[in-house]
Amino acid sequence: MKRKLYFLQVNYAYGNSAHLPYTAGQISAYAFADEDIKANYSLERIFFLRESVDSLLQKIENPSVVAFSTYIWNANFNKEVARRIKEKYPDCTVIFGGHHVAPGGGMLEECPYIDYLLHGEGEVIFRSLLRALIGLGNASEIPGISMRTANGIITNPEMISTECDFPSPYTGGYFDDILAENPDTEFMALIETSRGCPNTCAYCDWSSMKSKIRKFPIERIYAEIEWLSEHKVYGLGMADSNFGMFSRDFEIAEKIVETKQATGYPVKLQTSYEKNSSKRVFDIGYMLEKSGMSKGITLSFQSMNEDVLKNIGRQNISLSFFSELMDLYNEAGVATYTELILGLPGETVDSIVDSLDKLLNLGQHNSIYVHNCEWLPCSIMGQPDYVEKYKIKKSVIPLNQPHRTVDDIDEVPEFSSIVTSTYSMSENDWKKMNIISAVVQGCHHMGILQFFALYLYNEGLSSYKNFYCSFIDLFYTKPETVAGKALHRIEACLDDVLNEKGTLSVSDERFGKILWTFEEYLFLCLTYEADKFYAEAENFLKGFGIDEDIFAELMRFQRGITKHPFVYANDFELSYDFLGYFRKIIDGEKPVLEKKRNTVTVDTKPYDSWESFARVVAWYSRKDGKSTHFRVAKSKFETE
Repeated sequence: MKRKLYFLQVNYAYGNSAHLPYTAGQISAYAFADEDIKANYSLERIFFLRESVDSLLQKIENPSVVAFSTYIWNANFNKEVARRIKEKYPDCTVIFGGHHVAPGGGMLEECPYIDYLLHGEGEVIFRSLLRALIGLGNASEIPGISMRTANGIITNPEMISTECDFPSPYTGGYFDDILAENPDTEFMALIETSRGCPNTCAYCDWSSMKSKIRKFPIERIYAEIEWLSEHKVYGLGMADSNFGMFSRDFEIAEKIVETKQATGYPVKLQTSYEKNSSKRVFDIGYMLEKSGMSKGITLSFQSMNEDVLKNIGRQNISLSFFSELMDLYNEAGVATYTELILGLPGETVDSIVDSLDKLLNLGQHNSIYVHNCEWLPCSIMGQPDYVEKYKIKKSVIPLNQPHRTVDDIDEVPEFSSIVTSTYSMSENDWKKMNIISAVVQGCHHMGILQFFALYLYNEGLSSYKNFYCSFIDLFYTKPETVAGKALHRIEACLDDVLNEKGTLSVSDERFGKILWTFEEYLFLCLTYEADKFYAEAENFLKGFGIDEDIFAELMRFQRGITKHPFVYANDFELSYDFLGYFRKIIDGEKPVLEKKRNTVTVDTKPYDSWESFARVVAWYSRKDGKSTHFRVAKSKFETE
């Protein structure tokens, strides 16, 4: 009788969406390509969704091996399931691998119910261990393994991986049962076209991978794209660290677009692009934008402070090159977004404010994402000497995973470790940095004050930094206002994080049972009470010296171009060509506002509820620049 093998790579559902368990399928496909393993083991099931521990255990019968793919969102759940399995089946072999298995054998000391830890890439190690368990090799000689021996716990040095010609879990049928059993789920799938990363960013747990970048066979990639299309998989994510690095990447993107146009699937594509960008990345982004598949092109910095970049081992593109790229993408109508990481060692309140200001000055008005730095045990930052050197302190909080459905109680809660203090940043500084980043993202990039800020900057009446810092200074002192109330709610959440009893998100029943980021929450609050908010902001905005007749028209434009859930028709008349004026600013020009009577027409889409509006506009539309009507609005002039 064959030995029963079960594999767990569980994650949360996102409404009606879920991720296919790529890692578990990939490692299983490689293992079962071995004839000895195929003859001696039976892969009974791959678990991919969190459920109650009791119900999951009822689906496991007489296991010989249970393997766990361990990430930040399932680490504690995996441990509890493993503990219960070992209680019930003491002879079962329990194996843990994945990015949340820290270097060394410490987890074996902490968790006596785990038998083996696998470090680094899993395919070769897992196959070797399964062979050793049936007498075909010695487990203690496998590279990258931690295990108990008669002489204590050992950890072998990781293997430098060179192989990449692995069988596909998709075409190999490893997800067929999952799709068949869940016909109403919108699945998201990962594929790899390459593996490895040339960068060694200290905050990233890819930084400790020692192998060079290797390319997967093009035949496998094309076959997987076709499989995803045939099986109507909704979303495709590329697991590459630098898609667009190789010349063939354009052809791969072209294949994805052609497949979508022929069959309708996959609908959307998400990837991490080459960090230094290139003409090739632009061509890929342009093609995806025109096909409706793009989720935005990443133009990442993580930090714009030289001390920070030195501390984390990263180099950025030059600001002049970034400015050229912004002009190129804006002129072509291709959405971009820029990412910063808040809390990296060396960052200060002034440096994060200056970074946001620089990005706005350089033309990034589509989207900026500011992520809090999450401490990961397998990263360079996760090592004790790095923590000591940069005086890193962290808050352990409920899992930082916005957009999850709000659960009443997590049976087995998961946790994130958020960097809230370093040698250069106090906890109070960390709070200030979060508030300014939430205001810039929520008010500028999500549109609700963007056009006032653009006008003031272009006319020399205010810098972006002065505008948004002044906004905070004023409304923080007015907690009775719409903006003041939202800012104080955000601050209370930040205090909860510092006290390790809250998370970096906000729930609000007005917008559905979803966890929102701070900037999304701010945008939704201001939009929900838009009339009151703009009335309360009027004196603040007039204080920058805008001519009275222009102010009234600018307010009409700002309000008309901002989305609202229940607006069915929203044409509005203006005496100035604000639409043409702002489009020239976005394209990198310095225009003069023309006085020309015109009617602005927007392509309104009414929503049936605040919940659906919040989901589509505040969540789905951020990266592709559709949180306002600006990109699709049209002007008709009086003489036409």
